[in-house]
This record gives sequence, structure tokens and C-alpha cells, in this order.
Amino acid sequence: MKPIHKTLRIFYLLIAIPIFSSYCQDFNNLSYSYSQKAKVARVIDGDTFVLSDSQRVRILGIDCPEIAKPGKPAQPFGDEAKQKTKNLIEGKTVKLTFEKEAGYHDFFGRLLAHVWLVGSNNKDSLFIQAELIKAGLAKVRYYSKQKRYYGIFKNLQRTAKKNKIGMWNIE
Repeated sequence: MKPIHKTLRIFYLLIAIPIFSSYCQDFNNLSYSYSQKAKVARVIDGDTFVLSDSQRVRILGIDCPEIAKPGKPAQPFGDEAKQKTKNLIEGKTVKLTFEKEAGYHDFFGRLLAHVWLVGSNNKDSLFIQAELIKAGLAKVRYYSKQKRYYGIFKNLQRTAKKNKIGMWNIE
């Protein structure tokens, strides 16, 4: 074998192994800052949607009122929460970010993620959880004080309650 070919093989191996291993890392060992961009196919309700690859996503850290289901009426503001989420992300590209400590899937197999709308400049433009909480269409739930966005979420919720916005106007 010619020395140049041997050198090229070693060079390719030195480059290929780290690249290949980064693609093969275990999903459960991903870091706090792991994210992926995806297109939203449809919105199911205020805090759940389906990606273009058919994977369901549950928005992390919030709980929206439920929409009507067979035999169960909608909760107040359930339809409004769904419509707001639909207006914000349906048919659009979002960035999903994950928190290792929260787990990557819920009991129903849905991805658990923070959701950012990706703007026309390919940058994050809206934090979906924040928009829903601000509009009084979601409560902070299933999210401990140690989590990354807890303070922001609680402050937005406190402001929506104080100003009697959305679900906080019913009492």
C-alpha cells in the first residue's frame, strides 16, 4: 500500500470516528442543551402537537385546560388554548429543547420538550410556553423550582393572575 493512501485512511478514521460517535450517542445521555428543529403537522390541544414525522410532543412545564372529548365537555379556555397553540406553531418550524432531568418521554410516549417558534431568520423568535402562560391559557405544572425556566414561568403566571387574563378571569 502506498504511504499516501495509508495516511489518508488514518486521517479519515480520525475524522469519521468522532463524527459517527456523536450521531450514535444514547438519547438518554443527551445534555441539557440538546435541541432539534422540526415541522409541526397539527395541534391536538393547547399543550400537545404532532410533528411532520408523526411523533407527538407534550409541551414541558405547563398544563392547558382540556378540550372536549367523547363524554367530557371542554374545560373553560380549552378551545382557546388549542387555537392559540395552533395559530403559533401549526405548519411552522419549531425548535424543541429537552431537559434530561424531566425525562425525554412521558407516560404516553410523547416527547417532552420546551418549544420555540423558529422565525424567518432561522432564529428562535417565540417561547411557546411563555406565550400560553402570558395569555392565561396555561398553568405552570409538573415543573419544579430547580428547573431552568421555573422563575420565568411563575412570574408570567403571577402577572396573568393579577391582571385576570384568560383562565384567571374565572373565579
